[in-house]
Amino acid sequence: MKIAYFLNTGRKKNLYCRISDGTERVTFSLEHTIDPKEWNAKKEETENENLYYFTLSDFKEYLTKRYFQLNTEEKENVLTILKNEASDFLDGSGIEGIAKNMFNITNEKNGLPKYDEYLQAFEKYSKLKKEDYEVQTIGQIIHFHTKDQIYEIDTYAGKTTELKSLIERKSYSEIYTQTSETIWSDIYADPGIEKHKFLPVMLNEWERYWDTTYKRIKENIGKTDHLDKMKERSWREFQVYMECYDDSGDAIRLAYEIDDSDLYPIAVITMMNIFDAKTCYEEYCELEFDGNTEWESISLDDDDWDSPVFYIKPYDI
Repeated sequence: MKIAYFLNTGRKKNLYCRISDGTERVTFSLEHTIDPKEWNAKKEETENENLYYFTLSDFKEYLTKRYFQLNTEEKENVLTILKNEASDFLDGSGIEGIAKNMFNITNEKNGLPKYDEYLQAFEKYSKLKKEDYEVQTIGQIIHFHTKDQIYEIDTYAGKTTELKSLIERKSYSEIYTQTSETIWSDIYADPGIEKHKFLPVMLNEWERYWDTTYKRIKENIGKTDHLDKMKERSWREFQVYMECYDDSGDAIRLAYEIDDSDLYPIAVITMMNIFDAKTCYEEYCELEFDGNTEWESISLDDDDWDSPVFYIKPYDI
C-alpha cells in the first residue's frame, strides 16, 4: 500500500492525495494550494517550512494505520472508506480541517483542550479575527502566524505529554535540545538523591545508552569501531562525575557541565526513574509556565475553575 501526495497542475487548489494497494486506487483533493516552489516532487512532500508539513506527515501516518486496521477487520472497499474519512476530515475547511481533526485525535487521550479552544484563546489574547492569522499544529503545541509575529501556545497537559514521551522513549538528543537544564536541576535540588541510590541506576542507564547506540549504528552503518574511543571518553567522564557527586549538590548540573549532550540526558532519565514522574512533570510545568515571565496565561472563562488555561509567548525562530 502506498500513499502519495502530488500537485495537480490543472487545479488552483492543487494538492492531492493518492492511495493505492495494487488492486485499487483512489485519488482526492486536499482542498489546498501549494506554491510549486515549496514542493519537493522527489519526496512527495512540502518543504519543512510549510505550515502544513507536520499535518501532512501525521495524516499519512494516520491513513496507513487505518488501512491496516480496516484490513484486519476484513472490511471491503478499504480505500473508499479511507477516502470518505478524509472527506469528513476536510469538512469544507480544506487542509485546516485535517489539521484540526488530527490534533484532536492525537491529543484527546492526553487531556489536551480541543483545537478550537486554542483558537478561542489566541483570539481572546490577540483581539484578531480568524482571517488575520494562520495556524500550524506541531505535536502538542500550536503556532499562530500573524503578519508581524509568530506565537506559540502550550498547556500543562501538552508539556506533560511531550516530556513523558521524551523520557519514556529515552530521547537523549531531544532531552538535551528541547528541555531546560535549569528546571531539571531545580526539580532535583528540592529533595536530592543520595549517592548510593543515584549512581547504580545511572550506571545502568549509561550502559543502556551505549548498548543502544552501538546497536543503532551497526544497523544503519555497519561499522562501530569509531564508537570505541567515544565510549572510553564517556566512561572517563562518568568516573569524574562519580567522584564529584557528593560535593556538587546538584547531580543534573554536574552532568551538564561535564557532558551536556550524553551524560546530562542520562542523568535526567535516572532522576525520573527514582522520583515520582507525575510529580516531576507537574513541577516542570509550574516552573516553565508560572515561573517564567516569557509566558502569559489565558483562561477562556475566568469564573470557571474547570476552564482550560493556555500559555502563550512569541516564538523565537
